[in-house]
Amino acid sequence: MKLSKDYINLLPHAEAKAAVFFSPAFALAVLFVLLWLGLFGWQMEQARGLRKQLALIDANRQSLRQQVAALQKELGVAAPADMSPEKAALINTLISERVPWSAVFKQFSQIVPKGLWFDSLEGSAAGKAEIRVRGGAFNYLSVAEFMLAMDKTGYFENPQLSYAQKAVVQGHEVIGFEIVCGIRKMQRVQ
Repeated sequence: MKLSKDYINLLPHAEAKAAVFFSPAFALAVLFVLLWLGLFGWQMEQARGLRKQLALIDANRQSLRQQVAALQKELGVAAPADMSPEKAALINTLISERVPWSAVFKQFSQIVPKGLWFDSLEGSAAGKAEIRVRGGAFNYLSVAEFMLAMDKTGYFENPQLSYAQKAVVQGHEVIGFEIVCGIRKMQRVQ
């Protein structure tokens, strides 16, 4: 049940509405909404700019990956597609620094003259790759031919004769020798 005071309004009808729209609380609410909308619009504009930059970066990354793949194909480097370029570069560096020992021994089998043999082969790939060959021969000429053949191959660098001396083994004169030389690493071998 309504009381009579609920029906009584001493202010004119138009003035009562104006008071509601121009109250300080309403003005603050409108100001807050406008500020919020402005900040939201500004944030959306920044997000759109960042999305454009991200799309550009992705396009550049894809282009660089294609260039790396093309270079790897041209250089004959086999790397899985999901491998990172840093890991592929590390693997290629390790491969290029290794010594192809099987190729070294194959070269030895092809250049050893008759009348020459090995007692020991000692190789080292740490730092500067080198090999130390100790053996024997029936004459000095075989040792010289072996050193000349080593020098002509693409696998050995600067063979040096440490010593060559006559010895008598089981009643036969033989020449004991030691040769030290560098070994070319994988990328320099022809």
